[in-house]
Amino acid sequence: MGSALRFGLVGGANTLVTGVLLSLLSLLIAPGIAYTIVFALGVAFSTFFAGRFVYRVTMARSQVVQYVALYLAVYVVGLVALAFAVDQGMSPAYSGLVVLVTAPLTFLGGLVIVRRAEPRRVVQQQEGMMS
Repeated sequence: MGSALRFGLVGGANTLVTGVLLSLLSLLIAPGIAYTIVFALGVAFSTFFAGRFVYRVTMARSQVVQYVALYLAVYVVGLVALAFAVDQGMSPAYSGLVVLVTAPLTFLGGLVIVRRAEPRRVVQQQEGMMS
């Protein structure tokens, strides 16, 4: 199974669960607070599975920091999108649709972060074989 398929499985599960959870929590608490809670859970889930399962690499600390920073930036974008949608009259029950904005951003950003380090890792592995 390729990394793209694994990314789709992990990302799809994360998107589905966080979207549904966000919609449900938004019926009980303010959508912005619900979004913050759900997004934090999604970041933890995604960071854990991105390296280990999706790309089958151990992410370096710098990659984990970049990954979390990416998610924080996407969080702000999502919060703005959510506030805009609510201001336009969207029902809190549909707040989970914000993942239509955030999911593509996290997919592309995560791919860049993990893939950018791969050539260095391959070079290090090749150097290790030659010694």
